[in-house]
Amino acid sequence: MSAQVLGNGSLSKFDVLVIGSGVGGGTVADVLTRAGQKVLMLECGSNYFQGIDDPDPAKPVPLYSNDELKIQIRNFIDPVPLVEPRSFRTSPSDGERSFVGDVNGLPKTVGGGTVHADLKLIRFRPTDFQLGTLLAGQFPGTSFADWPVSYDQLEPFYGWAEQAMGVQGEAGADPIEPPRSAPYPMPPGQPMYAGLLAKQGGAKLGVTVFPYPSGVNSRPYGGRPPCIDCGFCDEYGCPVNAKGSPAVTTLRRALLSGNLQLWTQTKAVRLVVDGSGTQVTGVQAIGWDGAPLSFTADRYLLAASPIEDARLLYLSGSGDALGNSSGQVGRNLTFHLETDVAGIFEQRLHTWRGRSTSHAITDFRGAPNDPNHPLCGVVEIGGPIGPLTEAQVYAAIPFDALGTRLEALIRQSPLRDRVLGFTMHGEDAPQPTNRVDLDPALRDLDGVPVPRVTYQNHAFELSARAFYLPKLLDLLGAAGAKYSLVSPVDQIPSSAHIMGTLRFGDDPRTSVCDQAGRFHDIGNLYAADGCLFPTSSGFNPSLTIAALAAYVAASLVNPTSPTAALGS
Repeated sequence: MSAQVLGNGSLSKFDVLVIGSGVGGGTVADVLTRAGQKVLMLECGSNYFQGIDDPDPAKPVPLYSNDELKIQIRNFIDPVPLVEPRSFRTSPSDGERSFVGDVNGLPKTVGGGTVHADLKLIRFRPTDFQLGTLLAGQFPGTSFADWPVSYDQLEPFYGWAEQAMGVQGEAGADPIEPPRSAPYPMPPGQPMYAGLLAKQGGAKLGVTVFPYPSGVNSRPYGGRPPCIDCGFCDEYGCPVNAKGSPAVTTLRRALLSGNLQLWTQTKAVRLVVDGSGTQVTGVQAIGWDGAPLSFTADRYLLAASPIEDARLLYLSGSGDALGNSSGQVGRNLTFHLETDVAGIFEQRLHTWRGRSTSHAITDFRGAPNDPNHPLCGVVEIGGPIGPLTEAQVYAAIPFDALGTRLEALIRQSPLRDRVLGFTMHGEDAPQPTNRVDLDPALRDLDGVPVPRVTYQNHAFELSARAFYLPKLLDLLGAAGAKYSLVSPVDQIPSSAHIMGTLRFGDDPRTSVCDQAGRFHDIGNLYAADGCLFPTSSGFNPSLTIAALAAYVAASLVNPTSPTAALGS
């Protein structure tokens, strides 16, 4: 597929150039273009939403389908590790690298990672923004820091993001829900049978199971239809546009405003700076055909994901990353420590139907400085896998042992139709040693150095996992599971929840960007995705990325009153 120039192709002068079209970039574009700013956006992936910039209400037409081969095997929207690898090591003692391949890769497409996510959109809690103070000095080797913005400051932007993308939920159902100034735009959709079983089990143990807020329509909203509960939600693009990913919400609105020009299959590879090194003067990129391209604007904003944002700054520096006087560029990388447990039931649960997750638990989030409830994370309830994925599991069994039982296993489906799964997203302690830099030897298909991830878990999250794991297994038993399984901890994280690398803060000595997302070192360079997070919290990051991106964009429009800019 060749590159496309979407939106207003006649624009030639731009106020802001945004790199990345995901939830951060799409939100920024929406806020800025509503305020009349002319925006240029570069996206390294392809566009699979035909007519995304066509005002016809029947558009866009998504080129997604319920096809495991296309998505899971043929990398329809994911980077191909053979030609776009990342490298990994747990520490420098491993040498230059210990693994090459897929290291928590995100989809490369217009709309970003939220196109393939099941779009669970839940707010962080007020204390999540204060862990630098609340946990000061308690965990050696960690770098917990307060956010330079509070929950109260972001609350209007949370509400704006929920309205912009369309979130279903039930206010007050979550026992630790933070204060909100407006209800959810939509009520919860159809519950999954597995979620209702978990709710019954939770009631026996005093655990609250509630409808998980998600950016999936439960009724017509924003000109898009409700979810049809087809079962292909997590890791799949929605074939009917019921999922409120940026491509069909914020980004589409920005394209229809006439103030956005979007270049697809255009990979930014270098930020050009002036002689003083304090102003970006342009972006060098590689087009779909390998030809070099260059672009200019008054201001520049990174929203390509934390790993790729840090990679670009290293590619743009001379011996060190651009904008790195603090030494923090690429550091404090966090994921979420995922704890996966599964219960096998005698009856069929049909967990492959629906939105993949309709219910959640926050009882295991914990609280700062409470040894009886250590900080961990939200628990998602679901567990479906597709038939091809299930067959691949059985294919690993030696043929002599499996024999003619493959067909019977697929029909009985012990791993797909009879499993209730819990995934707990444990808060990941930030560590300066967990970082992104450039691999000294590896290059991608364009000859560009690939990012190297150096990462290992801290006792902070591992001990919390050990504390709550028996409680998860007890809950499976209370829900009726006959057997339970525990997945081992992945050495190479695959949560797709990626945060840190360009943390923001008030002190230029310990942070990369300021409160408004602007680089301390570079006056016209900003960031607006999960890279800004000083800490990971224990909740899915997408809604907070959107709220923070709206805050950054609104600060660009109205520095003295960002909230007022939301209505401009």
